[in-house]
Amino acid sequence: MHGWGKIRGKLQEAFAGETEPNALAAGFAVGVFFSFTPLVSLHTVLALLVALVFRLSKIAAAAGVWVNNPYTMPFVFYGCLRLGEWILGSGFHPLQCELTLEAIVRTAKPCIVPLFVGTTVVGLAAAAIAYLVVYRIAVRVKSARRKA
Repeated sequence: MHGWGKIRGKLQEAFAGETEPNALAAGFAVGVFFSFTPLVSLHTVLALLVALVFRLSKIAAAAGVWVNNPYTMPFVFYGCLRLGEWILGSGFHPLQCELTLEAIVRTAKPCIVPLFVGTTVVGLAAAAIAYLVVYRIAVRVKSARRKA
């Protein structure tokens, strides 16, 4: 199960539990935020850690991490890099495709701060939208289950 199917399955699992809609939506939003950070290998760990500390839905946090997945990451990160450069007023730096360690480090240095700024802005916006959408869905699902 990849991408949206994995997210849907995890959210259905979370909706079936006794988690409050607020904790469910906030957990998903945390996962979405971390899915947009360039800390790729730490997305799930960071989302679960925040969910654990703030007593949010860990299942929803894990599902939220999959919003930005390996198929979309190159496009999202490129767009976030350019957004960060625009916000910082640093101009657009042409990206090089030389695969030596020295070239990679030289190319990465001017991109690090704009990438973090861009991914933070996009991650916060995506997390806010995700929170609102999941909260509304969770309230409706919980309400429908109480009536049944």
